[in-house]
Amino acid sequence: MKNPTRRILGLAAASLVLAATAQAQGKSHEKGDKGDKGKAKGMQVDERRDNDRDDRMRDRDCDERNRERDRYEDRNRNVIVHNGDVGRRVPPGLAKKPGQMPPGQYKKRYGVPQGVTVLQDIFGRRGYTVVRTEPFGESQYVYYRLRDGSVQRAIVSPGTDRLGFTNVPASLLREVLARLY
Repeated sequence: MKNPTRRILGLAAASLVLAATAQAQGKSHEKGDKGDKGKAKGMQVDERRDNDRDDRMRDRDCDERNRERDRYEDRNRNVIVHNGDVGRRVPPGLAKKPGQMPPGQYKKRYGVPQGVTVLQDIFGRRGYTVVRTEPFGESQYVYYRLRDGSVQRAIVSPGTDRLGFTNVPASLLREVLARLY
């Protein structure tokens, strides 16, 4: 008699286990899922959404690269012209910096008196005679004598990031700017 009881208890336990698994599977069908077929369709929809998201991100990255390239080209086209005849290209790394200069040089902000001193020194080295200097508002006039004896007036004026020099020969202006900046 002991054997039939164990068999009955074993069959009852097995049927409970089967009933529990069937009930767990039945819950997925109750909430509108369509079983494995629905899951497969849902996965396809999710994969499409993922692919669309990947495409949008790829397009956005491509647009950002294009905008960055355009900004790089625009910055590379910046040309600063001093006195209308001397220009230089500004590298893209410096185009972002204040004054479009390296930080160490940006600290070397010169006033009009320092510009006049450098201009006088270069005029003297090149054989020009500085006659006099006169303040004019924030600017300063520097009168110098040419080799033929005529007197010319150069103007040193403050700028937003560099000093401005007017009526200075191009070769001298390059030398002045090289010494200051």
